[in-house]
Amino acid sequence: MGGFGTLRVTILTEVLAEFKIGGKKCDDMYDIDISVWIWIFVIIFIIFLISRYFNNPFTYPLIKNTIDISGRKKPSYDECIDQWIIDHKSYDINKNYERVLNQWNSNNERILNGVIIGKKYKAEICDNMKHRVMSDEYPIFQFVFIRKQTRYKQINYQKIAYKVDNVEHVSELTLNDMLKIENSLKKIDYQTTRKKYKSKEQRKLMTKELRRKVIERDNYTCQICGKYMPDEVGLQIDHIISINKGGKTIESNLQVLCDKCNYKKGSKK
Repeated sequence: MGGFGTLRVTILTEVLAEFKIGGKKCDDMYDIDISVWIWIFVIIFIIFLISRYFNNPFTYPLIKNTIDISGRKKPSYDECIDQWIIDHKSYDINKNYERVLNQWNSNNERILNGVIIGKKYKAEICDNMKHRVMSDEYPIFQFVFIRKQTRYKQINYQKIAYKVDNVEHVSELTLNDMLKIENSLKKIDYQTTRKKYKSKEQRKLMTKELRRKVIERDNYTCQICGKYMPDEVGLQIDHIISINKGGKTIESNLQVLCDKCNYKKGSKK
């Protein structure tokens, strides 16, 4: 029994000693893990500071307008912009330009006041952006041409139609570009687009909408003899200045005539 007891004590002593050594190893590994995590945190924090320093919080100003060209085949984007300006002739280009710029400058000042890291660097970025925006070459006006497309989704076993806007083209114009277009359209009193005004085929520009507009303006009445034609029998649309002499198919150059007066006028030419 004495030998067995001695053996048991020896084994227990060795186990306790091994446990103490293992505990020391675990403590060392724990210390190593903490130091690694500290370094990882420091590296992440440094990366965060660098990204905050070089981050550009500013965006360029844009005056964005959307033009729906659904149902039109190969439209002229320039002509669509002309028509947009005609339809919005009360739109003050300079006034809206100044409004957007003032709002943009106010937003930039608010952002700069809230900057803590790299304020001087971001102020330089802001100044460079201002210099580009104020130049004559910055395209602040943007026209987005979209086509509406029908798509379907299934809800409770029913097919439901819905519309999505697909961007087909984006045109960018400077302030000078817009003012140049506006001045050209203003000279012709916003009556038609520049392309149509310069077209050599003026007769083809007589649309049903334009014809109806002239008829209602002149109240179905011949502008020479005064004949009233509510049934439109014998009613004709005449170019005041003939196309041969450079007349345009625009509302101000069109009038209602009866067939007799139009024939007499044509005979005198």
